[in-house]
Amino acid sequence: MTPSNNWPSPREIQRNGNHPYKFKITEDYHWESGWILSEPFDSRWLSISTSGTITVKANDSGYAWDGCTPKWSLLNLWVIGTPDGHINHRTMKPYTYYASLVHDALYQYLDTVPVSKQVIDQLFLTMLGDFKPRLVYYLAVRLLGGRGVVGR
Repeated sequence: MTPSNNWPSPREIQRNGNHPYKFKITEDYHWESGWILSEPFDSRWLSISTSGTITVKANDSGYAWDGCTPKWSLLNLWVIGTPDGHINHRTMKPYTYYASLVHDALYQYLDTVPVSKQVIDQLFLTMLGDFKPRLVYYLAVRLLGGRGVVGR
């Protein structure tokens, strides 16, 4: 895909302190959301087709995120904060890996993406699958996520 100067900008999020990125994809990740959009959404790191295929783009540098937030690095030795769950035997990734990837990418464009915060949060819940504390994580993003976004 050719880069475009007309891409929506990601939200300006101030990251104060030492908030580590834990994960990085080096290939695009696709998820079928089931959403039907009147027009596609395309940005540097995220695209959504009219049929609801969400693509988190790795681009040349890879897409990095911190998993479920908040997290802090303690002396560059330990990461403390919201757990991402143990390894899911089906994916060999932490239980929240893909749900947090898609949710973070969508929240990065929360001001401009053509779906509401409520719909994005519901997708996060769905993607958590059989993760036992999924309702607690869902309530946390519903109540605390996306601060400072008007009209969503």
